[in-house]
Amino acid sequence: MILGVKPAGTPRRAPNVKPEMVGERILNRFLIEERIGSGGFGTVYRAWDDRLQRPVAVKVIEREEAAPRVMREAQAVARLGHRNIATLYELAGEDGRAYLVSELIDGETLRVLARRGELNDRLVAEIGADCAAALSHAHRAGVVHRDVKPENVIVANGGTAKLVDFGIARITGERTLTAAGDVLGTLAYMAPEQADGQRPGPGADVYSLCLTLYECLCGEHP
Repeated sequence: MILGVKPAGTPRRAPNVKPEMVGERILNRFLIEERIGSGGFGTVYRAWDDRLQRPVAVKVIEREEAAPRVMREAQAVARLGHRNIATLYELAGEDGRAYLVSELIDGETLRVLARRGELNDRLVAEIGADCAAALSHAHRAGVVHRDVKPENVIVANGGTAKLVDFGIARITGERTLTAAGDVLGTLAYMAPEQADGQRPGPGADVYSLCLTLYECLCGEHP
């Protein structure tokens, strides 16, 4: 994520209350249709691209202080082109908001599939292989995801797994946006060095993926 869906952290809304932005047209092109997720740095909506006549995902970031992180996410994903990583289409701004427009993946997060009991050993192995391929590609391009977890893996209806939400990704050789000792990510899936405030490398992503797959296979976090 580029685009992470976090059902557990999504607040319940009263019936018949329209979520913010639904029905709005942004950038004179994208019609916001449905709120589908949220994360630490933005809210994700399903939208319709009038120009190219296709559905897309739009991540909306409203806090000015998050602007450098938005640019870093866009730069990280722009380096990547892989079947197991959601494709970024556009980065734009309007009325004080930043928008990341990307491929819309019709499917469910790994977290949702696990809760529904829809995973088996073979499927988890296939998802793991897809995620490992995505991370291998990202690491070769100098990108460390830093937040691999079940919420950031979406399994498309055809069975292909895609890694999303590169919102806190680190690009090798670029100035870090995290102060020394600060910790970004999800504690339950962090490698020890990341949780200790050290700068994580590719091995930290592999560690997080292993925790994710263990949980899916065994039904509990190790």
